[in-house]
Amino acid sequence: MLPGDGIGLGVIDATLPLLERLQANCGFELRMKRWKAGALHYRDTGDALPEETYAASRDADAILFGAMGWPAVRYPDGTEIAPQVDLRVRLGLYAGVRPARAIVGVPALLSNL
Repeated sequence: MLPGDGIGLGVIDATLPLLERLQANCGFELRMKRWKAGALHYRDTGDALPEETYAASRDADAILFGAMGWPAVRYPDGTEIAPQVDLRVRLGLYAGVRPARAIVGVPALLSNL
């Protein structure tokens, strides 16, 4: 799992109890390990996506991804730190897919198409 920065840490911490309950109720086991990556990791080390994190992501069946980025932390050229994009490019992935559902009483974004 890649918790990332800021809200990403909270997203992962809120997700883990759900995954633990799912494992207990469905009789399977997830093997999870936290890996370092993100803007704050870059700020502290100069590396936004360590090679060991990339290798673990490449070899994993799935990646539980929090959120990455921090407004005040940029590469020297001013671009945003985005290891999630680096992962997509290096792994040849199309997109990061987020679960979504419609909420009763809230208009769907694509309802006018």
